[in-house]
Amino acid sequence: MNKNISKKVGAGIVLYNPELSLLKKDIQAIINQVDQICLFDNKSDNIEEIERTFKSYRKITIIKSSKNLGIAFGLNKLLNWASENKYNWLLTMDQDSICSTNLIEEYSKYWDDPQIGLICPFVITNGKYSLEEYNNLKIQKTSWVKDPVDCITSACLTNVKIAKQLGGYTNKLFIDYVDTDINCKVINNGYKILRVNSAYLVQQMGQGKPLKLFSYLHKYTKLNVFRRLKVAAIYTDQRLYYSSRNSRYVRKTYKDHGAKTSVIFMLMFYSYFTLFYPADRSRIKMWKSIIKGFKDYKSL
Repeated sequence: MNKNISKKVGAGIVLYNPELSLLKKDIQAIINQVDQICLFDNKSDNIEEIERTFKSYRKITIIKSSKNLGIAFGLNKLLNWASENKYNWLLTMDQDSICSTNLIEEYSKYWDDPQIGLICPFVITNGKYSLEEYNNLKIQKTSWVKDPVDCITSACLTNVKIAKQLGGYTNKLFIDYVDTDINCKVINNGYKILRVNSAYLVQQMGQGKPLKLFSYLHKYTKLNVFRRLKVAAIYTDQRLYYSSRNSRYVRKTYKDHGAKTSVIFMLMFYSYFTLFYPADRSRIKMWKSIIKGFKDYKSL
């Protein structure tokens, strides 16, 4: 890795009760690609174990919070850390996802464009793509992200100056659609988001439910729509609340918020979950959370 490239980049991860084995893999994948790594901990129950695990890593700084202030607050702390340390770019990672070892090298080929606010990779979601399938894909090296939902926080390289200029992340969102919100700020202010398909992220879905119907349809049709549907992520009722509330905030706040935060899309999104969630989940409680989130948008 070219040291002149890595010197321009700091990396940050917001932590909340991370699985340490996955976090260590996450860090090992990026530690030689960046200058320093900052871990912002949102009062994890296992913070002492986190500190013991990484105390010998000279490239890692840990910032601890006295309470869980949410992903957006943590990302703003990381953005401020990057700015204070004079980094041009901040690589943000989730605590349980693994990026390719060529990530920053590939990103650096394109970051001289002053209009680029964010750079993201090709996302390989567990259960939907395999590394073998990714390697066999015939896709162009780069593409512009048009819909703000299509760029996630993990493995996203953020132009520190532009993000600070736009006000950073929106703390009151707490969790869910925090990345969509910053993406909307970038796009709605005339900046661009670039996807570099020659670098990848293996995204952990957490708990997910494989759906045989869509797996079968994808196998025989090869249509990407069935690939995306063949594993349903399982969200708590609280996450459904934040998803509903924050997607409405994005929809009401930005003129160009993309098709995937529209009322029709979100209704289809929640209907899909209603149909395919595990049978022991209460659909009534799920929809109560969704409706409450929709109404509570007004309190933001």
